[in-house]
Amino acid sequence: MKKLLVGATLLVLSSASFAAHGPAGCGLGSVLFKGQKGLVMNVLAATFNGTSGNQTFGMTTGTLGCEDAKEAKVSSVAFVEGNIVALANDIAQGQGETLATYLTIVKADSNNTALLQRNYASIFANSNAADVDAKIKALL
Repeated sequence: MKKLLVGATLLVLSSASFAAHGPAGCGLGSVLFKGQKGLVMNVLAATFNGTSGNQTFGMTTGTLGCEDAKEAKVSSVAFVEGNIVALANDIAQGQGETLATYLTIVKADSNNTALLQRNYASIFANSNAADVDAKIKALL
């Protein structure tokens, strides 16, 4: 039980350091537990946000309490660096949340996913985030 409590506390503290919307961050969990205070509610909201995979959607669309996140200026290179595996998977499939978020950041049309999918091998010939970002932008 002590390990669970310590883990939950660390989860809340780590979420708080990255979150713009309180200790739980933005996402569906924050919406569901809105207005409820206390460590337990923050842990539940943060856990739901982290396990349901909805924060990317919320940040992309400016919903689920992530309105401020949509306004933030995000470097496309920093985004690629932090999401290179998910971005590679999405480009290989020609769709996905990470790819949609990247295209939003670089203000590119989402109709370009097939072009990126066809050029997957050349985009990811080097796993350097700056090179990947530059190759994608050159194609777009």
